[in-house]
Amino acid sequence: MEKCYKLIERQMYAEALASLTQILKREIENPQLETIYLIQHILSQSQRYKNLQIKILEIVKQDENEEEVDDDKYFNLVLDLINLYIDQNNIQQAKNWSKQLKKYVQGIQYNESLLYLVENLDSMLQSKQKNIDLKEQLQTYEELSELERKTKYFEQDGMPAYLIPTRWFNKWKSYVTDTALELPNENLNIEKEIEVLENIFNVSNDLDIEEQITAPGPINGFQLIQAQSTLELDPFGPKSYTNYILKENIREGADFILVGHKILEYFKNIYGGFEIKRLIVEHSQTHQKYVDLVPRMIQYIILPNEEKHRIRLITANSSDLILDLCKKVNRILKLNNEVRWWKFNDSQSQQDFIKNLQRRELYKQISAKVLEKTTMIDEINFSSSDLFICEIKYGRDWQMSEIDTKSMSSFKSKINISDVPKIINDSRKGVTGLQNLGNTCFMNAALQCLSNTYELTEYMVSNEFFQHLNCDNPLGTKGALATAYAELMKIMWYGNNSAVSAYDLKRVIGKFAPQFYGYGQQDSHEFLSYLLDGLHEDLNKVLVKPFVKEVEITDETDFEASRIFWNNYILRNQSKIQQLMVGQYKSTLVCPNCHRVSKTFDPYMSLSLPIPSYTLIQLSMYFIYQNGKIPLKIQLNLTSDQDANYIGQELQKSLNIEQEQMNFILLKDHLIRERVKRKQNVKWIQEHEGQLFIYQVEKEFHQLSDDQVHVDFFYCNKTDRSNVNEQIISYPRQFVLAKQKNIIDIYFKIYQQFKPHLILVIQELADSLLNEGVNIEEYCQSVPETLEEFIEEMKQFKVELYKLVHNGKTLEYLNQDTIENFKQKSLSIHVFLNPLFGKSGLHNLKFQRCKDFNNEQNRQLRKGEYTLEDCLRSFAKEEVLGKGDEWYCNRCKQHVQATKQMEIYRAPQLLIIHLKRFRSGNNRISSYGGFFYSGGSQKITTMVHFPKKLNLNPFVLSKVNDSDPIDYNYELYGVDNHFGGLGGGHYTACAYNQLINKWVDYNDSSARLTSAEVESEAAYVLFYRRIDSQKCSLGR
Repeated sequence: MEKCYKLIERQMYAEALASLTQILKREIENPQLETIYLIQHILSQSQRYKNLQIKILEIVKQDENEEEVDDDKYFNLVLDLINLYIDQNNIQQAKNWSKQLKKYVQGIQYNESLLYLVENLDSMLQSKQKNIDLKEQLQTYEELSELERKTKYFEQDGMPAYLIPTRWFNKWKSYVTDTALELPNENLNIEKEIEVLENIFNVSNDLDIEEQITAPGPINGFQLIQAQSTLELDPFGPKSYTNYILKENIREGADFILVGHKILEYFKNIYGGFEIKRLIVEHSQTHQKYVDLVPRMIQYIILPNEEKHRIRLITANSSDLILDLCKKVNRILKLNNEVRWWKFNDSQSQQDFIKNLQRRELYKQISAKVLEKTTMIDEINFSSSDLFICEIKYGRDWQMSEIDTKSMSSFKSKINISDVPKIINDSRKGVTGLQNLGNTCFMNAALQCLSNTYELTEYMVSNEFFQHLNCDNPLGTKGALATAYAELMKIMWYGNNSAVSAYDLKRVIGKFAPQFYGYGQQDSHEFLSYLLDGLHEDLNKVLVKPFVKEVEITDETDFEASRIFWNNYILRNQSKIQQLMVGQYKSTLVCPNCHRVSKTFDPYMSLSLPIPSYTLIQLSMYFIYQNGKIPLKIQLNLTSDQDANYIGQELQKSLNIEQEQMNFILLKDHLIRERVKRKQNVKWIQEHEGQLFIYQVEKEFHQLSDDQVHVDFFYCNKTDRSNVNEQIISYPRQFVLAKQKNIIDIYFKIYQQFKPHLILVIQELADSLLNEGVNIEEYCQSVPETLEEFIEEMKQFKVELYKLVHNGKTLEYLNQDTIENFKQKSLSIHVFLNPLFGKSGLHNLKFQRCKDFNNEQNRQLRKGEYTLEDCLRSFAKEEVLGKGDEWYCNRCKQHVQATKQMEIYRAPQLLIIHLKRFRSGNNRISSYGGFFYSGGSQKITTMVHFPKKLNLNPFVLSKVNDSDPIDYNYELYGVDNHFGGLGGGHYTACAYNQLINKWVDYNDSSARLTSAEVESEAAYVLFYRRIDSQKCSLGR
């Protein structure tokens, strides 16, 4: 099982799922909780496989005879199952499992928090939706959203903010706008393993083209929380929002949206639900307002007089005081006593105390300090593993006292330059973990790589930086950041604790950069960029920055131009960071009209490289058969310049259908937005609105002869909507007819595609549809091949199955007009179904089932592996600026889509390479209240091979063109890894420690020597050192 955990941690889901499936096969009669938990962890990364998840979770059971029962894990798995049933609108099954869960919880000793959740769950499941007009709902929501913006709701300190699951909100949008949702593209690469599990549990792998449009059900806040049985409940009503804990690593947009109380109350009034509340608070330093999403979790024990010293858990906002915690404990215990809180002086003191406690030894003095009641929670340096003591006063005197520490010299007093050589013999020498303060792995990973940048670390721990501290720079932090960073480096290299806290550094950064305030997950590269820029400004030797005019390059050579730009940069920027880590780009822009060339040479601290474009685009499409067969959902990994003709060739090989019979169109809201020509490439398809559909037809639209006409037909319901487009219930179907054909031939061609769907409901509607004496079994066996057969079948029906409408006019069934009379190359026909079908399963035409299709080409491309050199070449590739990103040509006096090329002109001594693994599609502001949503966002998990020895010489222009004497050969010394997807994930680091000449694997508090390969698909930021660098002299 440990192997599976490691595979999951490294995002190797296919391998982990294969191992777990084998384990599950052996355990199938008595499945272990841990096995189900890990399988569900992998499957829950996807929005698909819900039926499979349900089947697996339904076999979960807890062995009551086990000595150590993991109540939280069992509760959360059953809660996942209930959430899946709610999502499928199967409320009765959700109620049944909720009843079982409640019975289970009632048998647990400390069950208050779990019972609180399950009772709220029961209450939510009793919700009844009110019948409010859908257009009215949308209009009211938009009005309330506009009111929030006008009143600047989210800029008001102390106001409540509510988390609504993104999943629920998208379902609601789909419901009120009658717009089907498409499941997002995913890149988990677990199809083979899923197929094995589906066979074990006898689950179909069919997927939907469009997700069924249904009412969203109650606002299910349980999708966002995790059960924790040790959590103490606050009985004070206004503080009840602290009685549940959010899941780790959930992020705004991907997992939830934030709304104010009026929107929440409006939704709850209609749908009911369980609300997730947080507070809008003011940053104490910058006075900016933010939502305190992740309250601090505080582990504590109560002393004295507890029969069993169990570890409890409470939550507190960052802005709460210790006094607030004292009041909260009194409320929980129903007391009115004096309370004081203790924090251990160090981790060893905490461990010793716990050992004594376990041996039931008496304690009167502890190595800890009492926290002042006016201290804010955010001012306390602690991690999620720290334990506090809550001492309650009974009688006149306190029972505990602090160990006398006056004679103990503090560690900080030992930190000075002369003492370093003595201290280092007993120190961790940089093999030191960093405590996770609450989703701070992004910071820890970056800091570990930077810590092993010995050129900078030596400069900081030797206090050399003090002489360059620039406390007057308005762009810096008045020296606070540099000082905090130096102190952290000292305890990481000269201290003897296996793990330390970067709390002081984080607090300084949060003070000056509010985006890093709080304890939500952030991007490690963004953090690194801010940290380096902040250190640079704190250590900038230029005390008064001169004004520098903008440079206009005319006839200068690259060598001359680069020196002009570089000298201007140095006039304002001189620091250790600049000396070690700043390189220079060359950017070339060429006007497509006048061919004017503009060159600039800009500085960079990290090199952001795209992963080659041919790995970036995963295009989803649907293939619609002509004969009514179940459509296919296909995903292909394609290059941006591959075109529709290439897609047709690939599908021809896979489906054995001539590509001349394929018609490419882009659909949105069931309507045709674009007809795609064969020469139009993938980039063009992505830039245009709509989902790609490929239809099998007699002849492709753009190849029709003069005597042929193309017909698109749309199934419609007769409704009270005046706009015929609002009556369309499904994607269009297509066929080609000769212009000499009649109206009845259109009826016949549509019937050929309609009959397979009609057969599905013929048993149900036989009495209403067919004349007596018709052999139903014989009728269902075939589709008419000729017009005569069609006419004969039509005589068997009591009612008109459908009628056709073109341009608002009904086309009569027996009309003898030829199609040529329409004088059009293409016809758009609306097929209005008989209202009789509204009572049958045929309305599911709008939710046509489809099969997920993966051809070998797609599997091979997914496994494509590329090199760092590929990324460097892709970085230097010429590109044309897109729309909205035009460049102003001062010769043409207009904005133009210029040709742009970025190249490396000069490389620094320490080269930081950022692999651009996170990509968004067409980012947009939703029309539903102005919330920001990212369309087609994904993480690129492609393997990029990076060498331990990198020859950058061929990519550095100053070397290639201008005889630069520097040898740009580098050695790898650090890797910042990101595991997981967009919704948070986890960061770790590997770095080469020059003092002990070993690679070290860093995972938050864990720091261990490793001989494992540092290369993986998770590599996100790479750290290289030029081979001509001076050797490490730390501690020597």
